[in-house]
Amino acid sequence: MRKILVVDDEQGARESLKAIFSDKFNVKLAENAEQALKRLSRDTFDLVLLDVVMPGKDGLTLLDEIRAMHADLPIIMCSASTNVKPVVEAIKRGACDYITKPYDVDEIRHLVDRVVEARRLYRQVEVLQGEVYQEYPVEGIIGESASFKKALTDAQKAADSDASVLITGESGTGKELVARLVHMQSTRRREPFVAVHCGALAETLMESELFGYEKGAFTGAEKRKLGRFDLAGDGTLFFDEVTEMSPATQVKLLRVLQEKEFMRVGGTQIIQTNIRIIAACNRIIKDYVAEGRFRDDLFYRLSVVPIHLPPLRDRDEDILLLTKSFIEMFRATMDVKTEAFDARSEELMLKYPWPGNVRELKNIVERMLVLHGEQQTIRSEFLPSEFHTRQAPIDLPEGALDADQTLEEAVNAYERQLLEQALEKSAGVQTRAAELLGTTRRILKYRMEKLNIETPK
Repeated sequence: MRKILVVDDEQGARESLKAIFSDKFNVKLAENAEQALKRLSRDTFDLVLLDVVMPGKDGLTLLDEIRAMHADLPIIMCSASTNVKPVVEAIKRGACDYITKPYDVDEIRHLVDRVVEARRLYRQVEVLQGEVYQEYPVEGIIGESASFKKALTDAQKAADSDASVLITGESGTGKELVARLVHMQSTRRREPFVAVHCGALAETLMESELFGYEKGAFTGAEKRKLGRFDLAGDGTLFFDEVTEMSPATQVKLLRVLQEKEFMRVGGTQIIQTNIRIIAACNRIIKDYVAEGRFRDDLFYRLSVVPIHLPPLRDRDEDILLLTKSFIEMFRATMDVKTEAFDARSEELMLKYPWPGNVRELKNIVERMLVLHGEQQTIRSEFLPSEFHTRQAPIDLPEGALDADQTLEEAVNAYERQLLEQALEKSAGVQTRAAELLGTTRRILKYRMEKLNIETPK
């Protein structure tokens, strides 16, 4: 049950407030400043109802002391006086509201409920933000490789402007983490960061999710719904897998970028927006532009500041740094003894290609601590079988090194052979073929379309 502290030198006033709120709150009483401070030092409260005029230390002085001790504790001032001056002074010093005696029961109940609920929501937001920052700890981005340092430098420079940013890189390289870094180091850091995963939204829902809709816009639209642009306000809107966006939505997004305005589905009112756009994709987006699957004008609008995140296999010097960081991160929440991986494990980890990049490394470290956390050192035999599989030498297709064949033609021929072999071994099951190749079904399908490879019957 939530707690209220009533501070008033008049016993009748104290008992009256206790009678009003005791059905919903645990009400504690104090007749002077000294008793109030003692209670606040021993217990946690959700609200203080504080009388202005009291013998000894008055309410305004006590207000200052409470604010110094508990800056986020809401305080409602109470007084029998209708003088405006103490009201203005109390609000200046941090009181959230003011009410006069004698109390209107319905009015004071409504006021207290509103203030307590607002504080509950504020704390809930703080908890959710903490969980987000734990999942995406922008202060803990680690990397010593030259290519990754360049990406971070570009991100930090981009944060100083309102320019659109396009982050590219394979799945698991940390694109959303870098997007949050740009947001957190910008002047918009106190505004919302709203992520939109384009691949997870059905094409029919994309427009209404982004721009919202008005009541009656379509069957089932019983009331107005705010979209992601509304929710982001003056903050940052992050589009992940932006190449999955439908052509129709691409046109609407382009208009937002050009005109700084949008309209809800079924609406007639133009809404101005000052939002910052960051987009990301794990594909070669220029191929989509060349094939007409992604608008070139939208591409140029999004990629004012391009940032490329290198795959983990090209960041050898970062693998062990990240491993150590993940061990420390998980040790903070898990009861484990593990402090490190042994030398042979580290050797295998450096040789492994990491198709899932940093996300896969984090997963492996967590798995080792869950299964073998009683060990002070993780030994090489604990690592999954794929770390112990020796890579076969590359078997180039016949004619791959012919002098009259370009590098691109040779790469395409080799890639075609790999895909066809994986599809044959998996009996045409694309998900299994993708697993054999250490990639995702989405990327496999893209490669098949690019090389005009049909699924074997």
